[in-house]
Amino acid sequence: MLFILFIVLANNSAFSQINISTKLEKSGFLDCSSQSLLLVDSSAKIPLQAILQQPFSPIQQIKIPKSLESAYRYDFWLKFIIKNPTSDTLDLLFTTGLHQSTQLFQLHKNRLVKVSETNEKLLPNQRLFRSDDQYIPVRFLPNQVYVFFAKINDYPRVDFNIRPLLVSYQWENYHKVKAFYDEYVFLIAYGLIIPILFFVALFVIIFYLLDRQIYYLYYAFYTISIGLFNLWEYEHSPYTHLVFSYLTFLKFTGNSNIYVFLTHIFYFLFIFEFLELKKKSPTIATVFRSVIISLSAILLADIIILFVFKRLDWSTSIYWTFQDIFPFLNVGLLIMIFQTKGRIVRNIQIGSTFLMIGGFAGFMTHYTNNISFVLFRVDPSILFVVGTLMEIFFFSIAIGIRSYTIQKEQKSLYKSIMESELRMLRSQINPHFVFNSLNSIKSYILTHRSTEASEYLTDFSTLMRSILQYSKEQLISLCNELETTLLYVSLEQRRFNDDFKFIYQIEVGIDTDEIMIPPMLLQPYIENAIKHGLMNKEGVRTLTLSISKQITPSRQIIIIIDDNGIGREKASLLRKNTPKHQSMGMSINDERISLLGKTNDFLINIKIVDKKTSNQEAEGTKVIIRIPTE
Repeated sequence: MLFILFIVLANNSAFSQINISTKLEKSGFLDCSSQSLLLVDSSAKIPLQAILQQPFSPIQQIKIPKSLESAYRYDFWLKFIIKNPTSDTLDLLFTTGLHQSTQLFQLHKNRLVKVSETNEKLLPNQRLFRSDDQYIPVRFLPNQVYVFFAKINDYPRVDFNIRPLLVSYQWENYHKVKAFYDEYVFLIAYGLIIPILFFVALFVIIFYLLDRQIYYLYYAFYTISIGLFNLWEYEHSPYTHLVFSYLTFLKFTGNSNIYVFLTHIFYFLFIFEFLELKKKSPTIATVFRSVIISLSAILLADIIILFVFKRLDWSTSIYWTFQDIFPFLNVGLLIMIFQTKGRIVRNIQIGSTFLMIGGFAGFMTHYTNNISFVLFRVDPSILFVVGTLMEIFFFSIAIGIRSYTIQKEQKSLYKSIMESELRMLRSQINPHFVFNSLNSIKSYILTHRSTEASEYLTDFSTLMRSILQYSKEQLISLCNELETTLLYVSLEQRRFNDDFKFIYQIEVGIDTDEIMIPPMLLQPYIENAIKHGLMNKEGVRTLTLSISKQITPSRQIIIIIDDNGIGREKASLLRKNTPKHQSMGMSINDERISLLGKTNDFLINIKIVDKKTSNQEAEGTKVIIRIPTE
């Protein structure tokens, strides 16, 4: 053993034995830095047993590189001798500081034998010392000398430091209790903000399921992202194990790029949709859209860099670049938000201001703080927590106001639909039509045509019953609509003594029971064609109703009502002195279809074509109705 020690000490006379007998009794910990040697393996490829032949130097004489670019994933080797001169077995904890991993080797028979290791990627139940991932338990037998080598692998950040310590369990416990009293405010603050954020996300998702407004979803993803960011900070602690401690590949990416970028992207998407920038402020919308696309592209690149190329140095360069860019970017976009007006916007402006101030304060805390935390290993910021809570408060008010406004508009739409349906019902039971129909029945009776009177009365009552029944429904089958329409045309033909010809065509393969349309959709256009188009025409009068299907570019049913009447222009001239006789059915129908599209996304397209001859003379009107079937 003395020969081995001579070999170890030969390279540096400053290297001396560390006595652990009395120092631990006085302070509970022993700093071994002054009596340890260091080797920086920039290649990280020196074989284990070849380390013994490498030149070590005192730690104080080596400038440890702290740049990711120049010292990316170096191996750092420590060498030190520990002696236990007492007659007691001492159980101590060894640490070199907070690092990705530390492996402890003992020199035994001129070979390095692994004693144990600690690693940030180990699950809590895999650690030899479960309370803290930086400590390795070591047992020192009485009157024994130990030659140790420690291999440290880490990303040398700005706060990177190598400080070998031996501490007692009592000192570690005291240190932990003291840290709790010093840092419990941060522990409680982050312990509250995280569940609040996830609760808000769940609550907003429920709102989305009810209202289907996309900005609810964006805000939910935003709160989840900022919640993950806070959880990422919260779990950079040896004492909290919730999610990331068991998903270490997400916890120890080395920086918070992913969570910060996700937070900004979904925040800007929420603002973009919630304030309706595309419609109200196209210029501002263009800026927001460009920022969102750019951040999404950088986020994707960062994910590839971290998880495919595994280059934390590149990712950290992105991190520090955007730490400088984000404050200016946020201020610029906040100024744009202040250019928009409205009651809801005011709450967004206030909430965004609090969030920006809190985020900037959090960044400055992380950037300037020199305090060494124990419970937290990413510097916490109370101002950031407060700013986030204030942002949630004002954004929740804005979302509540918007939700109330939407509910109010929906009630107004519902009321309008009801009024529209009542007006449609009144327009369908046309007083003139009812009066003329009853006169026709009376004429049949007076001329002793009882059979015709009975048939007419039966069809007339059937039509009235259908109108009353279907007026209660928002949608009915095309089959029921056609039955009512054909019955109406039949009555009109009888009333006008078959003075016009009616042609009905339907394409084979159309299932009229499966296709849904608004009730009484066709009758106003047919009534208009008969009353104003055909009855004012001399000669042959023809009304055509044709139904066909279209597969591409979208599945639709096409209904065409075609007449060879005098056309809308001449009909309008004939009615100009009697405006009260104008048919209200078509305008009411258009209003009802518009409301149906707004409430149910059931978009019916109606096009009216004025047919003309080559001499530009009117030869009738064609109504083309397109009804979606998917």
